Amino acid sequence: MKLILPFFKQNLGKILLGILCMIVVDMAQLIVPQIIKKAVDALAAATPDRQTLMYQCLFIVGLGLFMALLRYGWRVLLMGAARDLERGIRDKLYTHVLSLDMGYYDRTKTGDIMAHATSDINHVRMAFGFGLVVMVDTILLGGTCIAIMAWTNPTLTALTLIPMPFLVLATKILGKKMHLFHRTAQEAFSTLTEQIREGFFGIRVIKVFNFEPVIREKVETAATDYFKKNLKRAFVNALLRPLLGFFFNISTLIIIFYGGWLVMQNTLSPGELVAFLQYLGILAWPIIAIGWITNLFQRGLASLKRIQALLDARPEINTPDKPAALAQVTGGIEFARVNFAYNREVPVLKDISMTISPGMKIGITGPPGSGKTSLIQLIPRLYDPVKGRVFLDGHDLTGLDPEFLRRQIALMSQEPFLFSGTLSENIRMGRRVEDHKLEKIISVCDLDATIAEMPQGLSTIVGERGVTLSGGQKQRVALARTLIAETPVLLLDDPVSQLDTQTAQNVIDRINRLNPDATTIMVSHRLSALAGCDRIYILDKGKICDQGTHDRLKETNAFYRESYRVQQFEEVAHA
Repeated sequence: MKLILPFFKQNLGKILLGILCMIVVDMAQLIVPQIIKKAVDALAAATPDRQTLMYQCLFIVGLGLFMALLRYGWRVLLMGAARDLERGIRDKLYTHVLSLDMGYYDRTKTGDIMAHATSDINHVRMAFGFGLVVMVDTILLGGTCIAIMAWTNPTLTALTLIPMPFLVLATKILGKKMHLFHRTAQEAFSTLTEQIREGFFGIRVIKVFNFEPVIREKVETAATDYFKKNLKRAFVNALLRPLLGFFFNISTLIIIFYGGWLVMQNTLSPGELVAFLQYLGILAWPIIAIGWITNLFQRGLASLKRIQALLDARPEINTPDKPAALAQVTGGIEFARVNFAYNREVPVLKDISMTISPGMKIGITGPPGSGKTSLIQLIPRLYDPVKGRVFLDGHDLTGLDPEFLRRQIALMSQEPFLFSGTLSENIRMGRRVEDHKLEKIISVCDLDATIAEMPQGLSTIVGERGVTLSGGQKQRVALARTLIAETPVLLLDDPVSQLDTQTAQNVIDRINRLNPDATTIMVSHRLSALAGCDRIYILDKGKICDQGTHDRLKETNAFYRESYRVQQFEEVAHA
């Protein structure tokens, strides 16, 4: 409930005004049976007054118009408050999700988060909006109806309400089942959403390898599981409504049987009997709504718990209470006996120690899976070491504000990701960049010819995940996005792996000239790209097995020398 209370306070005036409109409508609704009672009694007494009947009909019509206007008012107010709640929870949820660290996304399925942001929030909105309406109607309209009926004839009212305890018992039992089935159905919905997302995300792989039958079977399995669990929820809901109708019909039977006998005994007037049936008809909505509100609240409560569980998740990368203040970052980096593991069991990095002076150009290479990417991801604190410490200009990274830290570091990931916008939007990413600076970065990344060939230049839409671009083009756009930040620390993870040898060398030379004072760490399998580095580290099985300059490693390290020889041979062969 702590998630909803702030929105109650913010919309309290709107909610109270909406409830006031509902109260007026409910009270007006209770007047109509009294008018009908007088009209029926007048007709039964054979003393009808045509003018009086006309006034009564006109009064009912006018009252109906007045009630329609107020109904519109409370729907706008209360449903508007519910929409505000939906928007507020969605904003809070998305903001919180963005604050979580990479480790959380390693453990959590995207489909589960998507289900929280769509289906679960809708269920909370329904419980808050329509649930509030039903609750007010049930308490106010239902309670007043029973009071009027009891005032008319207490005995008949008591007999009419005999089925109600059975109704409450059925609602309580089925409500628990509804809560359980809704939770399991939402979990199945998360799994189905994740399967569908993966199918669309990997559609090209599916097409190339004819994986359609396999993927279709996986989605059908998830859809069948969701269908079966949702069917259990629907079965409970379907069972609840006929039970409510059955109990209501028993009450109607009692009124007609016993009330009719009272009319024949002249204990109850015909008008009062008709009014009694009218009030039972009005009472039918609150009675039936008990099942509906149970359904809504059970769904809303289950969804609220799921959302709250996500909001309770805390990032492992925390901002210190008193972060260290750095007036200027020069880019000195130190790893002090660092160990790292993604699941804290299987080590990825072991006893890593290195000191990088400001402005140095560092290369990192090694066999696949040796921990190169993991190493540079520790610098912007995408992850924290399991053991050991990483320093920036002599300050432990855990004592720095992560947002401040990441403003000093530009990281290009190994797998370039582009958003479904224009080339310009993907490079700028909301930053104000002067045109001459943008043109310079484009030239550094050798994108001039590519953009010139585009039908709309920098305004060309690249499609979802840059689908209209080649691998090399996407890589250079991602590199331009990284370089345009001009940070004191530059981290490049295999930045030219998809470029030809000559283009790659040109791009690397321009990067080194672009910001010579920046500390640059480049991960690459292409050893010629590391030739200009001040120092090169070779990683193997998570450890630093050797280090030195390009020329020294060619002479002293067998892995480096053989890798370089093979790459040179391949470059000559493709020339």
